Amino acid sequence: MKKLNTRRLKYGANNTILIVGAIIVFVLLNIVASALSEKFPATRIDMTENGMFEIGTATKGVLAELDETGDDVTIYYMKNQSDEYTEVKEIVLKYLGASKNLKYEVVYYIRDPKFTERFEEAAGLSEGSLIVEDATTGRHRIVRMEDMVDYTTNSYTQSQTPSSLILESQLTNALAYCISRTDTVVGFTVGHQEANPNAMAQLLVDENITPMQQDLSGPVPEDVSLLIIMSPTVDFTAQEIENLDAYFDRGGNVQIAIEPTISLPRLEAYLAEWGITFDNNYIIEGDARYSAAQYGLDIMYPQISSSASDMISVGSQVIGSLLRSVTVADDPGGVVTHSPVFYTTRSGIAYDVANAEDEGTEGVYNLCVYLEKSVGESYDQTAKLLVSGSSSFWGISNYEELNQSLLNQAFQESRFGNRSFFIGSVYSMTGLTGTKLTITGKSLNSTSIVIMTDAQKNIYRILFCYALPAIIVLLGLVIWLRRRHL
Repeated sequence: MKKLNTRRLKYGANNTILIVGAIIVFVLLNIVASALSEKFPATRIDMTENGMFEIGTATKGVLAELDETGDDVTIYYMKNQSDEYTEVKEIVLKYLGASKNLKYEVVYYIRDPKFTERFEEAAGLSEGSLIVEDATTGRHRIVRMEDMVDYTTNSYTQSQTPSSLILESQLTNALAYCISRTDTVVGFTVGHQEANPNAMAQLLVDENITPMQQDLSGPVPEDVSLLIIMSPTVDFTAQEIENLDAYFDRGGNVQIAIEPTISLPRLEAYLAEWGITFDNNYIIEGDARYSAAQYGLDIMYPQISSSASDMISVGSQVIGSLLRSVTVADDPGGVVTHSPVFYTTRSGIAYDVANAEDEGTEGVYNLCVYLEKSVGESYDQTAKLLVSGSSSFWGISNYEELNQSLLNQAFQESRFGNRSFFIGSVYSMTGLTGTKLTITGKSLNSTSIVIMTDAQKNIYRILFCYALPAIIVLLGLVIWLRRRHL
């Protein structure tokens, strides 16, 4: 009997040791794996449905450039009381895993106000915000928590709901700015009651391009890579036309949008030398698949020419409203070449704005056209011009009746192509090298892998919450009864 008790005790002790040992090993493996993933971020695996925490080609290109320059760059996380936000930390860890020159540091910015005082624009920072600083170039950029998420606007209630995470776009642009050694300058003309370009200017800043106001009463500076004339309502002077022509003659690049009913005789006479005519009409799209009515306006989703693929992909959804057509005559000498960017279907309808009784003429109408002109004494340089009969493609307008919230929605939300068109046109016309940094956000709307009815949910609840545990207990009891005499 004593021998049996000794065997049972020994057998039970061995089982207990094995079980406890297995639990300890399992816990230790988890601790080690967690520590290694923190130390070696490249080993972390993104298991989300849409690759929420993965980084794209553009980001990897910027990180590769960082490693080439050897800059000393640190990402500071602003922390107060809460734990680090999972979404922010996971994405930052992906950056750290792809670059040997990037560091990460948590800063308790409330306890250490002197840290943020050295960044002039750091006032009002919220927890979870990031500061990217390049100690080599002396540049820095702040990515605020509220700018990490894109929102969708309800067209009826105007309420906004979070739709996508755009932290990668913001953080990659911040890094690219910090390690950059050169500036690209884009000038916006002033003095002709142009539409407010603030949204466009901010987007340029996000792309590390410097916007500036440009007064054409004097020569255009040599460092201006692109000049934008957006929805002017006051004509240009003879001196301004002369300065604009001089800019073109040295291979300048210009974007111009002139709204319907606006007459600018001097500017239009100068553009006529390119073969351009801004038609005195108002265009709508007759094909219901490419048009809509919102806010009492005719909204158009124009056709996109394959020849404009450097500016905007054909499958993008661009919106515009209050449009006029642009006609460009062929140049027999071949000095000026042109191609459409946006145009209507065959069901486009043009109404003569000077004739209130006009019933409209159906046909295909160009809404935005790209032109190139050989310039210089030996015609060895190329001037580039993008013209449109509406500034709505750029997300702005001088028309009060054109609902500004609609244009802001089109220009700010990544599901529309207006923003991509603007940035794509800037990159294409200025010949910017490197990777375009307009990065698509990751959707925050997760979907279930399996959709179950309430009855199915109850079955699975009973099976996994009650039946399976009961079966395990019963099997354990049977095993114990069979082995209790060992």
